[in-house]
Amino acid sequence: MTISNIDGQLTLDFSVPANCPPPNSNLADKLQRLAEAMDTTISSKLSPSISHQNITARRSRIAALMREDGRRLQLIQSWLMGLAIRHRDGTCPSQLSQISNRRHLDSFASIFHWQKEGAKSLEYLYTGFDRGHEIAQKLGAVGIHSASAALAAVELLEGLGNPTARQPDPIGERVDALRRKAIYQQVPDFYPTPGEIVARMLQLANVQPHHRCLDPEGGAGDLCVALRDLGVENIDCFELNAVLAEALTLLEFPLLGRDFLSATPRPIYERIIMNPPFGEDAHIDHIRHAYDWLAPDGELVAVLPLEHPSRIKKRRQFSEWLNELGADRYSNPPKAFTKGDRYCAVETQLIHICR
Repeated sequence: MTISNIDGQLTLDFSVPANCPPPNSNLADKLQRLAEAMDTTISSKLSPSISHQNITARRSRIAALMREDGRRLQLIQSWLMGLAIRHRDGTCPSQLSQISNRRHLDSFASIFHWQKEGAKSLEYLYTGFDRGHEIAQKLGAVGIHSASAALAAVELLEGLGNPTARQPDPIGERVDALRRKAIYQQVPDFYPTPGEIVARMLQLANVQPHHRCLDPEGGAGDLCVALRDLGVENIDCFELNAVLAEALTLLEFPLLGRDFLSATPRPIYERIIMNPPFGEDAHIDHIRHAYDWLAPDGELVAVLPLEHPSRIKKRRQFSEWLNELGADRYSNPPKAFTKGDRYCAVETQLIHICR
């Protein structure tokens, strides 16, 4: 690898390694172990348990800070793995050869983020070297003795070409932010379907990749994403809430409209998978309307409140209608929705209707 300065511009050439120390398999193994040991911590930071509790402003701030820390650790992990690869094959740049542990990379990670923030943030780096601050001492321990050398080292770290480094997912992060916003705003009847319930629904529906599917209440896309993961390509949805509709659009799921109940049925869907709103027995209207969208021989699987004998005419007629259709009912595990992203104590069941 060579570094040249042309007209004041730093130019990196990674095609021809130069001044590289010989291969060091012991150091490579150490750096790789350090990187692999970070997996659990990174996962817990990127998906903190606090984000799955009832959302408050304080918990939302804590979760956001934990995710930010997780992304910083991801960056350091990718550098560790990249250094391990280069030490193993003898192509590690000499400027980085003294980095031997995770702590050495903390300062470089700070510089990386200062670069993203702009010149003002980088002033601390230059001042640090001018005045001998702690960051200059830490970087000096690995052979970096000037601000310009530190910036060049960060560019070298970024150019290590680690094939296993996790790539940032700006769309996923935006969708996650919209999801948290909807939970924090307590969007009525938005209770994301827990993963174990999603799996049961797809199994009951026996979804195949060629099926045309509909989710009448798309939410943040949990069911739609699960269908896509099965290889289904034709997935349509509705979503009334604007925040959640934006999330579905980012995920590139076709929105047929906002208000499902006002849409004219088109009986073209071979599978309908849904988690309808429960408030004021709205699920009854949604299930009846969804049935009219099923193609001949189509199947519908939905999450519903657990039924109990009722004197309320609407509920009683709905139960009788399900019986007439030969619908199968399957109770979900107790307190299933208390394990989801938004706490819900309502006991639930799955229904399976074949047309």
